[in-house]
Amino acid sequence: MMPVVIDSSYALALVLPDEQAPATAAAVLASELIAPFLFPVEVANAALNSVRRKRYAADEAQRVCEAIESLAVGVQAGPELGPAHLLRQARAFGLSAYDALYLDLAMTQRAALATCDLALADAARRIGVPVHD
Repeated sequence: MMPVVIDSSYALALVLPDEQAPATAAAVLASELIAPFLFPVEVANAALNSVRRKRYAADEAQRVCEAIESLAVGVQAGPELGPAHLLRQARAFGLSAYDALYLDLAMTQRAALATCDLALADAARRIGVPVHD
């Protein structure tokens, strides 16, 4: 079975109490999930921002992070690619450097990509990466 690169937008949509899980959730959750090293930082930052914006109380944000940890996402080590490569990827596809990292991992691992980010999903489709959105 093909691994799935999961980004923070998709993972958060799976576990946030006030969001609806993506339609492809069952297929994604049945797959081996991987993400770049940045994934836990993005998830923690989103949880922190939700508390600062008073979307969730601190204990709810903690539960969200724990729920994402329970997904057992295999976090990949930092890239051997330099910043120039990520800059080229980001510019070529109109993405942030963060999103270019997810796209690059999907390409190099020959994996599908699970994302709720429309620009990232579009970029992946343009180069033939299967997308769960």
